[in-house]
Amino acid sequence: MNVKKLPTVKALQTEYAELLSGKKKAYGEYHKAKKDMQEVVIAKANIDRLLGEDTAHREKEKSQEQR
Repeated sequence: MNVKKLPTVKALQTEYAELLSGKKKAYGEYHKAKKDMQEVVIAKANIDRLLGEDTAHREKEKSQEQR
């Protein structure tokens, strides 16, 4: 039976620091993507409004999405 040693505290702290920096980087990318998505949604809404998209049609879609 193989006995596996537990990692040292220093090794765990190093791994934690690496994971934390990766998390912060990923969150920054997520935040930028979310902002870009919101801008696209706003632009789409503006275009729909300019082209006279039927508001009843949009309300029907929203109610279906909420179910």
